[in-house]
Amino acid sequence: MKDELPKPEAILEELADKVAAQIELLAPVAFDGAFREMTRYHRFLLALGASRDPNGAAFNFAEIAGNAWNAPHKEWIRQYRRLFERAADKLVDDSHFVRSLAYVSGRLMPGPGDPELSPNVVRAILDLGPLLVGRLEAWVTKRTTVETRQGQAAEPRLALAGSDAKAYESVVPEIVGAWESLLHCPPSMYSWRERSELTDVERWAAFRASWPFLWQHLTNTAYCLATAVWNEDETGAALFREALVRWVHAVDHRLDDRAELRHRRLLFPSILDLNWPEASAKAAPLGYDYMPPPTPDQLFASVVLGAHDDTVLLTSALLLFWTINEKQASDIGARTARALLSREASDDDHRHAGRQPLSFRSLFLDLLRLETTGERYRNGSYAADLDHSVAVLDNMTERRVVPGRVFTPSTLHGRDGLLLSDLVILLAHVPDEGDDGLKERITALAHEEEVLPKGDGSLRDILHQLGRFQSTLEQQFPALDRGTQLLSPDRDPERSKARLRNIVSEVSNAIGEKRRHRLQARPADPAKLERLRSAIEEALLTSEVETPFFRGVEVGRAAESDGAQWRDMTFSGIGKAQLTEPPMESPSSNFDEMLVSGAREMAGRYAWAAFCQRPRIEAAVAGRAEEEAFWRDLRPLVQQVGPEPVLVISRNAEGRALRRFLYAPAADRPGLTIEQRPRASRRASYIATVEGVDVFGADFRSGEAWLFSATSLREVRYAETTPPDRHAELTFELGEEMKGTLRVRVRQAFKWADTPTFELKAPDLTATGKMEDPR
Repeated sequence: MKDELPKPEAILEELADKVAAQIELLAPVAFDGAFREMTRYHRFLLALGASRDPNGAAFNFAEIAGNAWNAPHKEWIRQYRRLFERAADKLVDDSHFVRSLAYVSGRLMPGPGDPELSPNVVRAILDLGPLLVGRLEAWVTKRTTVETRQGQAAEPRLALAGSDAKAYESVVPEIVGAWESLLHCPPSMYSWRERSELTDVERWAAFRASWPFLWQHLTNTAYCLATAVWNEDETGAALFREALVRWVHAVDHRLDDRAELRHRRLLFPSILDLNWPEASAKAAPLGYDYMPPPTPDQLFASVVLGAHDDTVLLTSALLLFWTINEKQASDIGARTARALLSREASDDDHRHAGRQPLSFRSLFLDLLRLETTGERYRNGSYAADLDHSVAVLDNMTERRVVPGRVFTPSTLHGRDGLLLSDLVILLAHVPDEGDDGLKERITALAHEEEVLPKGDGSLRDILHQLGRFQSTLEQQFPALDRGTQLLSPDRDPERSKARLRNIVSEVSNAIGEKRRHRLQARPADPAKLERLRSAIEEALLTSEVETPFFRGVEVGRAAESDGAQWRDMTFSGIGKAQLTEPPMESPSSNFDEMLVSGAREMAGRYAWAAFCQRPRIEAAVAGRAEEEAFWRDLRPLVQQVGPEPVLVISRNAEGRALRRFLYAPAADRPGLTIEQRPRASRRASYIATVEGVDVFGADFRSGEAWLFSATSLREVRYAETTPPDRHAELTFELGEEMKGTLRVRVRQAFKWADTPTFELKAPDLTATGKMEDPR
């Protein structure tokens, strides 16, 4: 029997063993040869599985997990983890191994003539960068000590000692450089050829294909920075901060200048889901009327810049969050956040070209931009990507747990948890006078509802966030004062909070005023009203009648000779904003169902009211419903009312007594047959079935009861209204504060069975007036 052939992962593992052995032997030349052989085989496997899906997108058969825990390409990536650990352990002895491994992602990327790799495979390869940084930070953490200056107490600052520090400081710049060099790959990998060689459609398609690579590299750069900050690594934090600041330039220089847009903050990476004609049309309202439409290069450059700004802002807020919530011993998070927001770099040439100095208005608008990114709970959306990025960055701070116990996660799940950090950033930059033109800019934006991603829905999202700002500023959070002092030591936190509260209030009022004027001018949408009317009509004509005590009632259309009467069904407090198109209020998930159900219930009440006007036969009974004598007197009457007898009694008197019998010991029960039948078929306030009679509770006086057949109501019919062919009318009557009444009008007719209704009275009860509606 032939031996089973080795699997690719086994071969790759054997090659990794050879590389690891050379690290242990401190043999750099042999290591280079073994490492080259391993990466060459890995590239061969990736190229072998490269293919295209039915839509022409890149796909790799190594993504198919089959019965395994992980897809093969992820298993292959895991082989590098132990190499990183071995190389880090030998850093002081020979840094060559770490320096070489820093370029592993570049070695695995396809070269000229190689097939394109799928986004999932590319993301996994790019994750090798943070994996290496994580191994190095673990090495740093194991070798740090609390720094103590001569003659002073120990400070909350960690430092490497002697040769460790020298070795680490010499290798980190090359690791950062190797990571940054990966940004030279997308133009060749995704064919960013000269514009003269490609049409706009082809060039845009190339940019779309490269976006997963760029986004993963950007977020991984932020992750590397966060890892260094979390581990109190001043050297790594400074270098990766600069890498994040100048990240955008590696892409910028290959593209045209960014597009000149009036609303650049409303351009999101989601536009890359569209083909070029669709993307160009979507971007047109964001530009100036006198400017030519942006080229694919200009539009893509603007998308990349916006995503970079978002990542810098969120990373800054997260690092600040760690400091103000005292998750770290030192203030490295706040210091790094301040430098990151200011785009500090050792070389001024790496600053954003043409970027305006940091301003309060810019920061405020950038924060509000994050509230207009789209649906946060839809997989693959940019909003969800931002939340995921924050969750991944903060996940490294998860506290240690005991195996076998259940713990509530202590880390963030998205951007919502950064509220205090966002406010600290604003408090540190709020102007002493005025609002830096913020109100004017937001008012202009609120005026152009059509350019917002979700129209008025985006304004509602912004108002919601402003409301959170206002509510938080009105409370006492020590973290706000602490953070403001860290970012801007010369500021008075209380004065800054008062200024910011006033600005937030004015901005909220400005947006609210624009929305009120728009709502006043916008009529209730006739199509929505017709949809509601039609749904109510359909329910009334085809659904079971919602009457409390009757069963088996037929419904349908009435003839003119049936004597139908007009009935009004009103629903008050309905916001006009729900009835406009587009809606100016978050639509209730069950708004339509609530109206339909309410109309059916009101129709049933009219049926009961009509039944209450029918003649009743008074009959005296001995005792009350909880006494046996009552049921002896009731037996001949039950035979007269016909099938399915129903008894309605006082829910607060006899009803309570009957319920006690249901749960009392058998010896304490009267000599009656008492049972409870399935409630679904009984509805209303069903109590029990006694001697075959269904008993219900209602707002009757003690000692009074009605006995009738559940089949007394035979039919409920609806006659045509005006105009003809309709059996329901619906109008909206606007009241005060943009709320009003939905009025449904129908013509209702009833047909009754020729069966008696008995009004029962106990001998000791003196009737005074009419019985109340039991509903």
